[in-house]
Amino acid sequence: SQVSKKAGDSHFWSGLMEVKDLFLSLGVFNVHSGDQTRFWVDLWLGNKTLKDEYPALYRITRRKNVTVANVLNSRPLNVSFRRALSGNKLTQWLQLVSKVADVALTNEKDAFVWLPNRNGLFTVKSMYSNLMTNETTLAFCRSWKIKVPLKIKTFLWFLKKGVTLTKDNLIKRNWKGSAKCCFCNYNETIQHLFFECHIAKFIWFTVFIAFNIKPPTSFTHLLGAWIKGFHHTVRNQVLVGVTALCWALWLSRNEIIFERKVPNSYLQVIFRGTYWTRNWARLSKEEEKTSL
Repeated sequence: SQVSKKAGDSHFWSGLMEVKDLFLSLGVFNVHSGDQTRFWVDLWLGNKTLKDEYPALYRITRRKNVTVANVLNSRPLNVSFRRALSGNKLTQWLQLVSKVADVALTNEKDAFVWLPNRNGLFTVKSMYSNLMTNETTLAFCRSWKIKVPLKIKTFLWFLKKGVTLTKDNLIKRNWKGSAKCCFCNYNETIQHLFFECHIAKFIWFTVFIAFNIKPPTSFTHLLGAWIKGFHHTVRNQVLVGVTALCWALWLSRNEIIFERKVPNSYLQVIFRGTYWTRNWARLSKEEEKTSL
């Protein structure tokens, strides 16, 4: 569990490191020697990792990947913090010390128990099954199964991942322009542009009035619990419709910024969204076209 991705690693090894945290989250360590188990990060004591159970302590500890053996093989415990503990942090630390006081280490190697299988052993099949029922995977599948052009599927997935080039993401890349939204005076982020800006709120309110559909609160919500709330027979159609509205809003935003056009009215953005919905309906199955 202590290996990590480094510069110059092969694509194969880098790929393994990308899924390491997910893999470790699906198992628990039986600690014996403590040499193979990380004290804060791995699940080995109770139902939570110590970093999740004591986040305030984890944030200020100097060595976040220290092993159980390294911590427990000395008295007092071999843990150092960036500042002196007081108040609630001191109370939490005393609780943690008490919690690990009875842990006895041996010379036997630590064992990793794979929870998705009853026998505790890892199989590719069990990993695949878990991935396919994972909410992130389901959101990925939903965004790529709808009948829209490939660039629109990519657009939707980038919004979910938070990497669409809104102004906050451009600034992270050392862009020097204004961070303000082109529709209002707030800073532009994905969350603001598509859910919190007054034009976005009007669009979602119109959807609510027209279809009695409660608006989503974020793209994680939209591709997760929100879309799951619809009957499976209409999920794709609903997702095509809201994707068209988001695409229309994005195009309007780009025209204002890059072509210096006058901002569109709320209704113009909605009309543009309905145009794209009708246009993409040609890609759908015959039984879905009418509903779109």
